[in-house]
Amino acid sequence: MKILGTIKKRSAINTALYMLALVVLVVVFSAYFAPTMMVALTNQVWALCGW
Repeated sequence: MKILGTIKKRSAINTALYMLALVVLVVVFSAYFAPTMMVALTNQVWALCGW
């Protein structure tokens, strides 16, 4: 029974990682169609890093 719980836990983690990867891909590919969004995202990253 413990093995089944571990499999479900890994499945949930994998699903979350796949969703995160999908979001990253959507942001990267949408940058080609909206360059102003990419500039805004870059400015936000610089602000969060403290530069």
